[in-house]
Amino acid sequence: MILASLMLVPACSDYLDQDPGGMNTIDKVFASEVSTKEWYARMYSDDFMVQEMHYSGQIPYFWCTDEAAYVMEGNIKGVSEGLMSPDNYYGYTVYNLYFFVRYYQAIRHINIFLENLDKCQEMGELERRVKRAEARFMRAYYHYLLLRLYGPIPVVESSRGADAIAAPQARKPFAECVQWISDEIDWACENGMPETRNETLELGLPTVAAARAIQSRMYLMAASPLYNGNTIYASWTNNDGTVLIPQQYDKELWKEAADRAKDIIDNYGFSLKKAPEKASFDEIVDNIRSITTTWGAENNPEVIWAHPNSMQWYGMCALPARWFGWNGRYSLAIGMVNDFFMADGSVAPELETWFDDKKFSEEAGNGTIANTFWMFCNREPRFYANVHFPNQRLSYASPTEPDAAQDADGYGIVDFWYSGKSGNGSTPGDKNTTGFSVRKNIPLDYTSNKEKSTATRMMNCPFPIIRLGEIYLNYAEAVNEYYGEAEQDEVLKYLNEIRARAGIPAYEGSYSQEEMREMIRHERKVELCYECQRWFDVRRWFIAHGPEGVFNHNEYGLDMSKGTGPTDKEFFTLTQAAIKRFDIQHYFMPVKASECELNTELVQAPFY
Repeated sequence: MILASLMLVPACSDYLDQDPGGMNTIDKVFASEVSTKEWYARMYSDDFMVQEMHYSGQIPYFWCTDEAAYVMEGNIKGVSEGLMSPDNYYGYTVYNLYFFVRYYQAIRHINIFLENLDKCQEMGELERRVKRAEARFMRAYYHYLLLRLYGPIPVVESSRGADAIAAPQARKPFAECVQWISDEIDWACENGMPETRNETLELGLPTVAAARAIQSRMYLMAASPLYNGNTIYASWTNNDGTVLIPQQYDKELWKEAADRAKDIIDNYGFSLKKAPEKASFDEIVDNIRSITTTWGAENNPEVIWAHPNSMQWYGMCALPARWFGWNGRYSLAIGMVNDFFMADGSVAPELETWFDDKKFSEEAGNGTIANTFWMFCNREPRFYANVHFPNQRLSYASPTEPDAAQDADGYGIVDFWYSGKSGNGSTPGDKNTTGFSVRKNIPLDYTSNKEKSTATRMMNCPFPIIRLGEIYLNYAEAVNEYYGEAEQDEVLKYLNEIRARAGIPAYEGSYSQEEMREMIRHERKVELCYECQRWFDVRRWFIAHGPEGVFNHNEYGLDMSKGTGPTDKEFFTLTQAAIKRFDIQHYFMPVKASECELNTELVQAPFY
């Protein structure tokens, strides 16, 4: 498993750091097939690519949204509270998560590879052709990652010698960035990019379908309000006056996005991962959980491209109890918890409604046991698949842990109330702040018992870079924006495919374009939760800031300082858990001030 191993170790960084007078001068590297392949492999490695699970505690787009109230990491708090600036990066350089440098380092590494690949005569011409196509796709992909974080960026097509490494270079206008990236993806797909991969030896490496899917997502981004005719950015220009964000709205971009999404749906053989016909409620929940935890076209025909990720750190931070030292600090916002639909597919009552009259279940139901707070009862299957909540019965909790809450069968109960094993009053160390933690991405056969978890604790789960469920929602959104009510049946067809897989009733009837827009956005929030999409969706929709801004409000949870049991009403009190601030400047990440001082043609992101 090439990529799996590369992304869990420092790859060949030690090899590349050798004395230039030693074996690894450029000519010597590319004279050898072995060392050329090591150079090639590094473009996929942890040196450059961020594994979302492995880095989940540090990357902002996992936690700095309305999905979560995670405040353990100082750098996450800094971004969540709107304090990041060109002069203060709140620890991101410590974690090597200053993406502007990280991704350009990857691009330079790939450019060196492309400029020297043909020197490796030990490698066959056909293999060089394939690796050249992969490298050009990955170079385009790293530019795409920069584009969605920083907006218009410099496009770098050569490695540059020592005499030109610091030469000033301006940002390329957004539309030109999109076109360049798209052209590079076209070239890669038409000139050797693999159509299939060996699922044993090439786990996690991209295919033509992956490249086309990323291209499709990029066009959806380009069509969206942040980038498409946004006059707020009329004054964001290069030093020569070149305007960087398109100032004229182009409706045809939505059609481009729709057509490219439909191409992925129709032509690459992927399908939604569905539970068996007439599946039970628990089987539907398990199927939903398996979408982000199983590999292989036969087992999981939905994943188009995914990172292999070690579960060790993510599992420790996500599991909602102190069973064998696991801590559950990945806290979720109660607003997101309430955004999951009810079991009948309807939108849940307003959050405060649940707390006006605090009630508890008298008997077990789908996904719940007796004495469960009524807000958690009769919810859709995705709620139970993605969220750990108080009084939840967990099969992967150790049934033998002393003093842990257990049910009659000996299985663990999530006891987030203050006196519980998972509660803030029970043990020192990392703490949950809301009474909820993330369940998504945890394998079905996981265990909280470290002594018994050797097989699962370090297993590689497929954190999705892109999957067909997203493509369905991308297509529905683009069709709605371009055609409106005229193509309502087409929109609802794909929206309802997602709902059917989730085990909830379809939308029926007629809706306005605006109503469908909100339906699609709500479905995206639920279906793609904790897959690092929300950060980018809300931004591209240009709805994060202002008095009603989606990211511009504090997040709440339960009162973690109270509670002696599952029906203690003091515990079930709405309590502020995280400060969130999002202002107009936060749509684009700032470049460090020192970068702009070094590159005099690089203008800063606006409003900083």
